[in-house]
Amino acid sequence: MTATRRPRASTNAGSAKAGASGRTTSVRRRPAPKSARKRSAPVGLLGGVRPEAVLIVTVGLLCAIGLLMVYSASSVESVKETGSTWSIVARQIVWFSLGCVVAFAVSRVPLTTMRRVAGPMMGLVLICLVLVVVPDNPLAQGANGATRWLGYRSFGFQPSELAKPVLVLWLAQLLATRQRDIVDNTILKPICVIVGLMGALVLAGDDLGTTMLLGLIVLVMLLLAGSPLRTVATLAGVLGMVSVGALLFLEQFRVERLMAFLDPDKNTSAGYQVLQSQIGLASGGFFGSGPGYSRAKWGFLPEAHTDFILAVIGEEFGLVGTVLVISLFLVFAIAGCTIAMRRTDVFGRLVAFGITAWIGFQALINIGVAVGTLPTKGITLPFVSYGGSSLLMSLAGVGVLIAIARDS
Repeated sequence: MTATRRPRASTNAGSAKAGASGRTTSVRRRPAPKSARKRSAPVGLLGGVRPEAVLIVTVGLLCAIGLLMVYSASSVESVKETGSTWSIVARQIVWFSLGCVVAFAVSRVPLTTMRRVAGPMMGLVLICLVLVVVPDNPLAQGANGATRWLGYRSFGFQPSELAKPVLVLWLAQLLATRQRDIVDNTILKPICVIVGLMGALVLAGDDLGTTMLLGLIVLVMLLLAGSPLRTVATLAGVLGMVSVGALLFLEQFRVERLMAFLDPDKNTSAGYQVLQSQIGLASGGFFGSGPGYSRAKWGFLPEAHTDFILAVIGEEFGLVGTVLVISLFLVFAIAGCTIAMRRTDVFGRLVAFGITAWIGFQALINIGVAVGTLPTKGITLPFVSYGGSSLLMSLAGVGVLIAIARDS
């Protein structure tokens, strides 16, 4: 007896129709809805909001606050220089406009191009840093006893500011290319040579704050790239000893600043700016004295529109204004880290984390100096303080973050 196999029951109308007619027809599946096919982005602290949008709004607010406060803090000094309250902030507006153009242009550059130009850009930065410290160089410009700028007449650019984003790109390119050399520490040789040379040249321009900031960027990027914790801790110890050595042995004014930080009441001369900054922050109270009514800018706090602009913000807008500025930097850090965490490639992730660490640490150091929890350093508050080179490079860094987010 021959067994006959029964036909399998059809699960759709198309199959049943084919079985009835004896002909075989292909079953066409309906395409999945677009919402189901679209890969959902990971939800972080920003929820479903695009991090690049948060970044643009946050930086825009910080720059707006910066232009307003530079005008207020520099108005007295500007009148002394030119007879107009607008002369200093006008230069800042020019740099801001140029920075916006640069940020837009950089945001359109592919990451592959950034990776290719990282090496040549590092060479350019080293050449510029060498030109700054070359004796009797007509292009080198100085201010307040420090020679940190290259320029001609009224135009000056600070190469150490360019060193920050270029260091991030160069390190990310190196760490992404030689991932196998990270664990066994063989990658440390080129890093120590290049970064050591860069740091020495920046330090030769009397810029210890930027030198320490470059070291922090290296430590963070090494740690995020997978370098052993013991190696990072050792490098941190070496950086700390170099910083202490620079404080104690290279320049006498740094020793005075350290003593003023440890005991400001007995070193009122060296710690004068910090004391005046604390007085300004304290006198502002909760809501401040009002826009334009700062007393610190009337000669009590020298260079109020640069490194100690937070004191003027605290005096005119009180604790509310100070907390607002600090909160904006916190939001910036969250947005930058969100952009980094959404990347799957090593280079893009390290660049995003590196730029976020650079701007975040710089803001943290400036705020720490203003409130007296860190020794005085010549570091600006990103996007807020007066300084064309700093503002231009910070906005360029934002452009890189936007390019990374767009490429995700």
